[in-house]
Amino acid sequence: MKLITGLLKVAIPILVLWILLKTNVWLGVAAFILFIVWWGSRSLTSIYAYLGNVNYQQGKMQEALTWLNKAAVRKDCKPQYLIGYSFLLLKLGKLELAEEMLQRARGFKLSREEEMGLESNASLLLWKQGRLEEATAKMEKLYEEFKNTNLYGTLGYYYILSGDLDKALAFNREAYEFNESGGVIIDNLGQTHYLRGEYEEALALYKKLEELKPTFPEAYYNYGLVLEAMGQRNEALDYMRKSLEYPISLLSTVTREEIESTISSLEAAG
Repeated sequence: MKLITGLLKVAIPILVLWILLKTNVWLGVAAFILFIVWWGSRSLTSIYAYLGNVNYQQGKMQEALTWLNKAAVRKDCKPQYLIGYSFLLLKLGKLELAEEMLQRARGFKLSREEEMGLESNASLLLWKQGRLEEATAKMEKLYEEFKNTNLYGTLGYYYILSGDLDKALAFNREAYEFNESGGVIIDNLGQTHYLRGEYEEALALYKKLEELKPTFPEAYYNYGLVLEAMGQRNEALDYMRKSLEYPISLLSTVTREEIESTISSLEAAG
């Protein structure tokens, strides 16, 4: 039915334009120009969102922010664009605006995928607002309904933050069984072993993670912590310095200040 509706939306305007062109060439040309203008105005939101996503994929966060904001302020902005925009806002620390976008998205009839994305972002917002228990409860509710790599990565880290390392270990092992090549999942399991003092297990995981060439700073910083705990200070410093080569956002689990402070302490100890 959707396919037929979509075809009709294209076929009917083309038929009308063809009839007008046959009746009066100038009238047909004028109608064609008006159609292009009308279509372009309706497509602007999608164009803005597309440009925002392209810039985001290229790591150009400010440019992505500009284009996605252009899409968001338009009345015909789709919920999927608002949800994607909210994630970027969370990464950039613009929590109030992210919350506003999520609230707007809730006003739409959402697909299952959109609803899951919205609630996942809402959980991240709660975490960044210092409401870890609520954030965890929201992700646990999602976990009852579906499972994917992002959910395992987020909830696994929440359990680490909670301090219940037995629970964190059990869950992150389950996550690893679900996707043993998920970078965040491997990092979570490695960090759990590190915090439990199980350095050999942690080291094996970080060696595997390194082979995947991760592009997030925690992979290298936490690897460095494991190496430091095992007495390999120079190697630890190398990995910690490398972690600074990757972008750090508000959703990162380590700050630039923390990394630089640890590096300074290790250098001073040497």
